[in-house]
Amino acid sequence: MSGPPSPPPRTRPRLGGWLRLVQTLAVVAISYFIVAYLVHSWDRVHDYPWRLRWLPLACSLLAFLLFYVMNAVAWWLLLRGFGLRSSSRRAAATWGKSILARYLPGNVFMFLGRAWMSHTQGLDVKRVSAAMVYEQALGVGSALVTVAILFPFWHYASPAAAWSLLAVPLLVALMHPRVFARLSARVLRLLGREPLAEVMRFRAVLALLCYYVAAWLVAGLASWLFVVAVTGARAGVLAAVVVAFAFAYVVGMAAFVFPSGIGVREAVLAAALASRLPGGVALAWAVLLRLWQTVIELLFVGFAVMVDQWRRRGDETE
Repeated sequence: MSGPPSPPPRTRPRLGGWLRLVQTLAVVAISYFIVAYLVHSWDRVHDYPWRLRWLPLACSLLAFLLFYVMNAVAWWLLLRGFGLRSSSRRAAATWGKSILARYLPGNVFMFLGRAWMSHTQGLDVKRVSAAMVYEQALGVGSALVTVAILFPFWHYASPAAAWSLLAVPLLVALMHPRVFARLSARVLRLLGREPLAEVMRFRAVLALLCYYVAAWLVAGLASWLFVVAVTGARAGVLAAVVVAFAFAYVVGMAAFVFPSGIGVREAVLAAALASRLPGGVALAWAVLLRLWQTVIELLFVGFAVMVDQWRRRGDETE
């Protein structure tokens, strides 16, 4: 007669579960400090002459929409660079739906969601994954190139300007297929992933790098227009805002504990304008910019998905 069944072996908590817990606590903590600082600086924020200017606000809306369109097109170009055929509208809808997962604790959901949607469309997951690796590398690399190029116009000092400009060829060299293949293989190995099955040609990488730099300039211009719209700041802060927006993205990516860089990006943006605006006002603008950009992001995603569904229904009825 057999004895009672033995209890199942205890399993260690998954690393992903602990990471999501840490991310949730980090978001709560950073939200608390932002709110506390705004409350502490409320007199300066309240007394500041806020006045909404509709023309720059509308221009900011259009510029941010262009920024998201450019990123969606870049994803479509990356798919084509790896020999994957997808319509531009389907690629834009897939990219748009996947970026909404950035706000969930656990940034991996954005990549898993896009990989799954691409798989249901008949695309090879390995090459889609390679395209996503390039997307992140090009996004960070182009943001750093943007910072390096515009830094002398924001805060000119001979040594700093020289080092920032010298960083441009270094960043470009890191994107060379031979160098990038080795670097990405090491990073992916640390993450427990397989190395890339293939890499893109250097000419295509350079073209996309320049394209992403142009996208960062558009996003920086959109952010500056929002500064003008709500604070009345002038052209003197343009370079600072563009540099801060691109650099905030890099810092947000490095601080992966915070979903979509929440709190971290606002701190970088506020610091960039701290010399031109009162501290509480600069932080309030950065928080408003996050809300403004999120609303525009939702508008873009909704429009992209609506167009894709409308075209698919039209194809089915033919």
